[in-house]
Amino acid sequence: MAPEDVTWDEEGYGVADDPQAQLSDEQVDDSAQDSPVSGEVAESGVDDEDDTDDGGDYDPESVGFGTAAEVADKVAFTTPSQRPPSAKPKMSGGFLVEASDDEDDGNNDTPAEEAPRARGQAVQLAAVNNGASPAPLTDTPSNMPRAMANLDPVALLEARIKEDPRGDMDAWQNLLADHRRRGRLDDLRSVYNRFVEVFPQAADIWVDWIEMELGMDNFMEAERLFGRSLMSVLNVKLWTLYLNYIRRRNDLTNDPAGQARRTVAQSYDFVIDNIGVDRDSGNIWQDYVNFVKSAPGQVGGTGWQDQQKMDQLRKAYQRAITVPMLTINNLWKEYDQFEMGLNKVTGRKFIQERSPGYMSAKSANIALDNMMRTLRRTNLPRLPPAPGFDGGEGFRNQVQMWKKWIAWEKEDPLVLKDDEPEVFKQRVLYCYKQALMALRFWPEIWVDAAAWCLENDVRDNDNRPVGTELLLQGIAANPESVLLALKHADHIEAHYPEKEGDRSEFAKAVRQPFDTVLDTLYKMGDKVKEREKLEVNTLKQAAAREPPVQDSIEPIYDDDDDDDDDDEEKKPKMSPTEQRIVAIQNAYAVESQILSRTISYVWIALARAMRRLQGKGSQTEGGLRKVFTDARQRGRLTSDVYVSVALLESVVYKDPVGPKIFERGARLFPNDEGFMIEYIKYLHAKDDTTNARVVFETCVNRLIAKPETLQRAKPLYAYFHKYESQYGELSQISKLEERMAELFPEDPKLSCFTARYSSDKFDPITAPIIISKAVQMRPKQMMPTTEQPVSARNSIPPPRQEQSPRPHYLRATASPKRPYGFDEEELNPPKRLARGVSPLKGAAGRRLDQQRRNQASALHRDITFLLGILPPAQSYDAQRLNPTALVSLLRDTQLPDYTTWRAQTGGQYRALAPSHGRQTSGDYGNRPISPYGRLASASGGYRSSPLRTDSGGPYQANPYAPPEAGGMPPAWPPAPGGYGAPTPPGQYGGYRYQ
Repeated sequence: MAPEDVTWDEEGYGVADDPQAQLSDEQVDDSAQDSPVSGEVAESGVDDEDDTDDGGDYDPESVGFGTAAEVADKVAFTTPSQRPPSAKPKMSGGFLVEASDDEDDGNNDTPAEEAPRARGQAVQLAAVNNGASPAPLTDTPSNMPRAMANLDPVALLEARIKEDPRGDMDAWQNLLADHRRRGRLDDLRSVYNRFVEVFPQAADIWVDWIEMELGMDNFMEAERLFGRSLMSVLNVKLWTLYLNYIRRRNDLTNDPAGQARRTVAQSYDFVIDNIGVDRDSGNIWQDYVNFVKSAPGQVGGTGWQDQQKMDQLRKAYQRAITVPMLTINNLWKEYDQFEMGLNKVTGRKFIQERSPGYMSAKSANIALDNMMRTLRRTNLPRLPPAPGFDGGEGFRNQVQMWKKWIAWEKEDPLVLKDDEPEVFKQRVLYCYKQALMALRFWPEIWVDAAAWCLENDVRDNDNRPVGTELLLQGIAANPESVLLALKHADHIEAHYPEKEGDRSEFAKAVRQPFDTVLDTLYKMGDKVKEREKLEVNTLKQAAAREPPVQDSIEPIYDDDDDDDDDDEEKKPKMSPTEQRIVAIQNAYAVESQILSRTISYVWIALARAMRRLQGKGSQTEGGLRKVFTDARQRGRLTSDVYVSVALLESVVYKDPVGPKIFERGARLFPNDEGFMIEYIKYLHAKDDTTNARVVFETCVNRLIAKPETLQRAKPLYAYFHKYESQYGELSQISKLEERMAELFPEDPKLSCFTARYSSDKFDPITAPIIISKAVQMRPKQMMPTTEQPVSARNSIPPPRQEQSPRPHYLRATASPKRPYGFDEEELNPPKRLARGVSPLKGAAGRRLDQQRRNQASALHRDITFLLGILPPAQSYDAQRLNPTALVSLLRDTQLPDYTTWRAQTGGQYRALAPSHGRQTSGDYGNRPISPYGRLASASGGYRSSPLRTDSGGPYQANPYAPPEAGGMPPAWPPAPGGYGAPTPPGQYGGYRYQ
């Protein structure tokens, strides 16, 4: 690589003669913060001569903060530790994370007791250079708590507001309350004025301020405040206060000339034209109607004054009933009575004409009522919480609710877009402004509102585009918003009125939003660094007041990483103070990294815009190269800027300076794997495979040399393995895979092999190949159609419960009203569900019955009924029957045919009593044999019972004789041989086992 001071001068980047610009080239970004810049450049194969030409060692903060900050860093708060010395200080987004030991060598003559004083002076110098008030220095730290205790609460609140003016809303409100309580009116007015400058749409604060002035009869100041707030704050409460003030200043009871009434009428028209579309403006409409009713004249009269009053009242009613608000029903009833009271014929005509508008407004009011239940219409905006932190989800839910309301208004539910387009635009714009009052610090709403206004050509009373004004107001509310800045610059570039005129003025106008957001981001970076130094200083001062207990204790060494090298000197473990300092520095490093990447992408967008307007340009005459030079001078850049500018130079202009920008970036960001991958891609695109391999080997060797940077080498290996798999030799691929397996043993061994043949769009190895659709593509059973019986052996039986006498049906299908699912309580239902479940009634029951009928079953309906009324098996607690023997008994029982049976019994049934001879109660005498049969005939009274003493034998002449009148029919036939007679051997119930 050639020295840069020669090559860049030849290509138009001659910055070697400018010491300040040359120093700025060494701005090291946060992506290289983990690696010393100058210490590892020599390892990468770049000679020392190039380093000398690039400016050598320098402090990156010399551009951003000046010499005072540099001095402060050199005497920064060094922690006494035994860390190995480094050649360069570690950088984080242009910030000094840790001072190098080389700089401390010259300060060894400083006594130990002078260290706190030097640290305090460093902080003071840095703070003064950044435009902030220096922190008070205290030589005796023991006096700090006493000084803090003597501070005035107002001073503390002022300090909080100065530190966070947009976020600390509680400090603002507490300060206002304190001044109001103490009666400091001048201070209260000052705080009010500062508050509305930060929150110009805070309607509640405007109302409090104006009410305070009106309470002291300071009408001139109140009118001045009305002039500042009314047109920018569309709030019903504020505008109602304005109406009350107008009516207070214009007495209608003593108005012979009618001037006061005309003033109040104009005020009502002015208020209704601006906020009459608000849903909460019902009271204003009602007061306006009452105001018209109180005018001179008689409704229904014949005079001109009466007719004028009638027309004004009708117009007021007809405007009011088309607005969706809370009082619309009452206004409609009054309007109906008004029209019908004048003339029923014309009244019906007017009512019929206005009824559609009223119905639309009534429906819209119901829809708005549903949306407003969870929507908070506040005018004291809060900063949006970061994702994942407290309040973030709730805030984003509110954003979605506001978007839902805006989308609802755009759908035109009141059907105004065709007939009254201006009213439609007014309603949508009013909804946007209400959302901006609550979401002032949410840039997306500003951009959405501005885009809609520009698309629909919405203009104000002065014929200025409202969309442009909204963009400017959004930038004033969110100066750090990149979205608003880019949108504004894009709008200027697309709609600049004199594009063909002076190109420099055109470019200046387009660049102005970029410069504004860049200035804000750089100031935020300065503030982050200042806060970091302040926190570290405070922590060290607190640690200095603690007794040095650790000095008398033997040092504790951390030998977790020294297992492989016993000869290496062990590193002492950091003290708790040092650990907290490192944690603070790491946290601020992350914040600085985000700011640096944001700044870099804004510079990239600006470079592309200037290239479109002014071309390649030069370092002094604008264009792409002017932007790149300015970016390098201001610093805090990431490697993305070098990649983008190099590609623009090479791809758009085919300029040889593109490769030199890549070489420059490779020296500035030696450990940035993302930049190295882009550099290798660029070399591959230029068919420079030799230099691509050199860059790859140099970078990965540097990264794998340290365990903390080993994982950063994985993307480089993955890209180069993919390239070799497509265009390289198999031997090179195998060697590369062996190196990857050795460095990353946790990765699957097959992943490297499969990566050879896959792409980002398709992987032929993991793609499913269907061989048999019947087996491999069998659909899943989403819902079972039948209930699977639960085995009683595998479950705990529930306690015995009283069974319902109603028949129980098996649930064959899932419920038609809710998805079927397994319920753990079905096996042991709660007490309130213990009774039997009756069949469903109505349409659901008929569907279930039809499904049961359609099911194919081999059993007869009588058997199905029997199975349905049988209690569950777990309810039997006695000895159970042998089902096999019972079936054998039923199968092998010999039954006579009908002829033989009739010849033997005479056509009458003959049943034998059970062997125990027990007679059941007569309550079951009329019990049906089956649900499909008839009642059993009552046979055999007590007269024919074998229990009678006159019974001559076990059988009577006619044991089935009809009973006497009033006799109770027996439930069981008499037992043979009398009561208690022994059962014949081998028989059970009159049947013999085979």
